[in-house]
Amino acid sequence: MLPPLMLATGGLLGPVLMRWLSLELSLVLSILLMICGHILRSVSGNFFELLVGSVIAMLGMGIGNVLLPAIIKSYFPDRIALMTSLYAMLFSLGTAIPGSVAPLLAEVAGWRIALVLWGVLAFVALPPWLIVVLQNHRMAKTQNERTKHEASAAISSAINLWRSKIAWSLLLMYGMAMLNGYAMLAWLPEILHDTAGTSPVQAGLLLSLYALTGGPMALIAPSVAIRLQRPEILIYVAAGAFTVGYLGLVFIPATFTPLWVLTAAMGTGLFPVMLALINSRTRRPETAAKLSGFVHGLGALLSIPGPLIMGVLRTWTGGWTVPLLFLLTTVLGVVLSGVLLKGRHIIDDD
Repeated sequence: MLPPLMLATGGLLGPVLMRWLSLELSLVLSILLMICGHILRSVSGNFFELLVGSVIAMLGMGIGNVLLPAIIKSYFPDRIALMTSLYAMLFSLGTAIPGSVAPLLAEVAGWRIALVLWGVLAFVALPPWLIVVLQNHRMAKTQNERTKHEASAAISSAINLWRSKIAWSLLLMYGMAMLNGYAMLAWLPEILHDTAGTSPVQAGLLLSLYALTGGPMALIAPSVAIRLQRPEILIYVAAGAFTVGYLGLVFIPATFTPLWVLTAAMGTGLFPVMLALINSRTRRPETAAKLSGFVHGLGALLSIPGPLIMGVLRTWTGGWTVPLLFLLTTVLGVVLSGVLLKGRHIIDDD
């Protein structure tokens, strides 16, 4: 439960940091937290040190994650769909790769090397952003540019996202999609073994199929979401995918098992849709960052109980029918997010 919890915390802290620091400096801080956290994890001598290092590293990830939509809005306003697709695809690959690389590296070089590797990767991202910060510092020396930034930030801070239907729509969309994603990533092998009789190897392959499905979806979904006059259609399609996948796993799990896994995974394609809509429904980078923090922070909180509820229901009932039906009820939240998203309203216009 630590990753979504730190994602939620980072989502709430990201917009606050932007009021004290620039967008770019806040991103540099998130990278530094990742580097320091991973180093502390790799040299930890007890559980407490490992936990503290994990919290620091994952907090940096959470802050960086919530700032990236605003970075795209600020630097690529005319290529939002392309850059969002690229970011979401790399996010999906970054989710799938470490699980297979880290155990192999730990076996060859030891677990400390396997942990510090991710700090090295974070360090690679640091120099380019330091250069950007220095360039922006030189460019922002005039009072007019500072005044313009402060005025834009003041306008964005005056927007009340708690009263925005768009903000609540994206929050529900992200929260329900991540709840389903985390729950399935945690329990899918057990579900397939108990209901479909799959071997551990087969269950592992199907779990990889579930995780990797987000990559192709990330390439397609943002462009479609931005161009559609009614992007809520994508939300309803995702809700249908969740429904068909879960019903297949409940009633005929041993028949067409890969199809049900793939169909259920397509529902998690709402993540890149959400990223694209954060930018298409805002005008200013500051507003995009505030909306991103609202959606990521509170949406991640919604997703945290998913794996735990699934496990508790499995223990109480002795089977997977009720836990899967629980996931099916969360699809109602996805449908509601589509209803709230109707229209082409821009949050800044509030």
